Amino acid sequence: MNLIALQAHSQKDTVINGQHYTLNPGGKSKGPPLDSTFAIGNKKMKFYNTWLTAGAGVQQNLSYKRALGFAGGLDLNFHIQRQYFQLGTSITGEHFGFYNNYQFHAGYGKRFEDKDFHTAVFVGISYSSGYGKVDSTQTYERPYKQPGIYVQGELVKKIAYDVGIGVSLFGDFNAEQSMIGAKLVAYFSGAYKGRLNDQYRGK
Repeated sequence: MNLIALQAHSQKDTVINGQHYTLNPGGKSKGPPLDSTFAIGNKKMKFYNTWLTAGAGVQQNLSYKRALGFAGGLDLNFHIQRQYFQLGTSITGEHFGFYNNYQFHAGYGKRFEDKDFHTAVFVGISYSSGYGKVDSTQTYERPYKQPGIYVQGELVKKIAYDVGIGVSLFGDFNAEQSMIGAKLVAYFSGAYKGRLNDQYRGK
């Protein structure tokens, strides 16, 4: 497989392995080969790659009208063939160090990245467990376990092609409570594949 320099740093319009790929809005495209690589400087990058985001921020409980609380989370995002999926977890509570809701989620999404930015949107299912507040005592004593719907969008400004800092917006909706929030996240992708061989430099 021949390696060439990236001429358009984008998953929308990219030259890879000597072929120009353009994804037509509203149309269907097979897309670049799954093992495609491209060059940025003297680094070899994978076109399809896994990435990890982790961060913390705030959440607003829409069901109980509480003040802004703490939210923290970790997401592993990966591809199967040309489709992207997400597995993640989050913890939330009234403030940092006090958590009453533990959540796991899985979703399907769409991704766009270029040399400067990464964006992705996921929709999926969630499972939350924790303790609800009892009105008479104002303490978290009532256990619950609830399935739900989870949505997430993220925008990352890259520091390097495979490292960045960004914002993640999320919503989690189930029979116990509805919650929206925002997190400041660190982004690490598995795009880096190694240094270029001398025979590829300048191509």
